Amino acid sequence: MTIFDRNQSNQNTSSNARVESPSRTLRLQDAILLATLVMIAAFVKWDYTDGQGSNRFPNLTTTSEVTTNTGEFIGETITIRGKPVQTINPNSFLINDRPGTSQESLLVVNASNVVFQLPTNTNKKVEIKGEVRRLVIPEIEQDFNLDLPDEDYTSYLKKPVMIAKSISLVN
Repeated sequence: MTIFDRNQSNQNTSSNARVESPSRTLRLQDAILLATLVMIAAFVKWDYTDGQGSNRFPNLTTTSEVTTNTGEFIGETITIRGKPVQTINPNSFLINDRPGTSQESLLVVNASNVVFQLPTNTNKKVEIKGEVRRLVIPEIEQDFNLDLPDEDYTSYLKKPVMIAKSISLVN
C-alpha cells in the first residue's frame, strides 16, 4: 500500500513545473519588435532635433510666418531659428530659415546687451528670442536704448523686425 505525503507531493509538482517550463529565448518576432522600436526612437529624435519647422518645436516660429503674417506677431515675443544670411552692421543681421528660396529674410536687431559674433560656418543656425515690431527707428531706439544708423535701415523701414533679447548658436 502506498501512502502519499501531501507536502512531498506539492514539492514534486512545483519543482516539476519549474523544470518543464522552457527558458524564454529571443525569437524572431521579439527581434523585429525591438528593431522597430529602436528605429521609431531614432526617427523621433532626428525629427525633433533638426529644427526645420514650428511643428517640431511648439514655441518656434518660422521667418516666413513672421514676414507673411506680420500683423499676427507685432508686439509678441517669439523664438525663431534660421541661418544668418547677411550682416547689416555689428548690431543687426538678416535671418532666413530657408535661405536660397524666394522667402523674404527677417531683420534682427540685437538688443540683448551682449555682443554676438555670427558664425562663419554657413551651415550653423542661430536661435533668437525676441519681440516682433515694425521698424520705426525712433521708437526702437527709445524703447530699447539703441542707436541705429538710419542709412543702414532705409530699405527695412516699416517692415517686420525682431528685437532680439537673446541669441545663441544651435546645431
